[in-house]
Amino acid sequence: MKNNVTSFLKSLLLWFCVFYLGFSAYQWWFAPEAEIPETAGQLSIELVDKTPVVGQLVQFRFKNETDKTWRWEHFCENNTSLELLALVSSKEVSVNKPDCGNFTPLALSIPAQNTVIYTLPEFNTELFQTPSNYRMVWEMTNGEEVQTLTTAEFTVREAGWIRKGFRFLITQPLFNGLVFFIEMLPTHSLGWAIILLTLIVRMLLFYPNQKAMRSQRKLQKLQTHIKALRKKHKDNQQVLAMETMALYKKHKINPMSSCLPMLLQMPFLIGIYSVVKDGLSPHLNHLLYPFHANVDLSIVDANFMGLNLGIPNVWVLPVLVAVAQFMAIKLSLAEAKKQQPAETKKKKNNKKEQEPDMGEQMEQMQKMMLWMLPLMIGFFTSTFPAAVGIYWLTSTLFGIGQQRLVNYQLDKPQVRRKD
Repeated sequence: MKNNVTSFLKSLLLWFCVFYLGFSAYQWWFAPEAEIPETAGQLSIELVDKTPVVGQLVQFRFKNETDKTWRWEHFCENNTSLELLALVSSKEVSVNKPDCGNFTPLALSIPAQNTVIYTLPEFNTELFQTPSNYRMVWEMTNGEEVQTLTTAEFTVREAGWIRKGFRFLITQPLFNGLVFFIEMLPTHSLGWAIILLTLIVRMLLFYPNQKAMRSQRKLQKLQTHIKALRKKHKDNQQVLAMETMALYKKHKINPMSSCLPMLLQMPFLIGIYSVVKDGLSPHLNHLLYPFHANVDLSIVDANFMGLNLGIPNVWVLPVLVAVAQFMAIKLSLAEAKKQQPAETKKKKNNKKEQEPDMGEQMEQMQKMMLWMLPLMIGFFTSTFPAAVGIYWLTSTLFGIGQQRLVNYQLDKPQVRRKD
């Protein structure tokens, strides 16, 4: 038993490391840092992402290694302060800047010996709406002194069919749903909008989740029969597999359906992350449906119960999410324990038993998951914007209520009417 537990724990930690390293590699690969000029005492510019996609926010990193504060006047105030060049038929062509309208610009200031990340969210879509190779020329000033910064040539790529499909099916509906609720709420609260949107998403997924939870609950109730089959056919794995599948078919159970609730949640979790990671930035306006075309995203209140939903929260939300996940798993394990055969309970106190019981092994693994999975989810919550944590917490609490409903429906005594 101890060897099995140790092996499972090592496997769990290994997968955690693989997932974390894979996530880090994804961020590094899709947001590589350009080479920073090694010449000291200069002002330099680089793209945070060398190859952004149409619709993605293009970010610039200004690094000031001088002892002066440099400023950039927005092109809405000084039309010559920025030039965008696109490569067309092997020639660079100046791209017309969008009309500023009533937009009130703020000058960019880069203090001495500082690095600043800067974007043009209000004009991002208009500036980079066509896939092409670009260069940007920025005119920086320090009093009478003027310095011209030119970015390296960068490529704005067309979104692939997977990204387009995900935007159409997940990101765009979620974004417009959030905008709808924000407009309707008197306080324009992003937090309450996320909670309402989460409840809508969970209601839409209620039936498939309900079906998966019922299947999982029925599977727990069949553990006594499954244990008997294992004991009966322990020397013939082929017959055991056939008998087990026949048992599943008889009771209309899909053993793989227990993973369905988590799998259904992942696209929406990624979609929420894509929408809120930049704080409902105006560069997402291209996702708005026509009836939301004139919405003003500046009305959004990103503060919720003392949390800034646009940045990660380390101490509050991760703990709440981990506790909620712990409660959800514990609820499932507590109900499963009721179905444990009396024989298995007696064997726990039998120290002379040589071969570990399969059910007991599964119980030990489930107990480890009770602690490890909430800690992992809490850790990842601390790395995402707090808005994602609000979504995950609300979804988990809803799931706890749904699990209780399923348990009640399947465990309540069956009352039969006498004829």
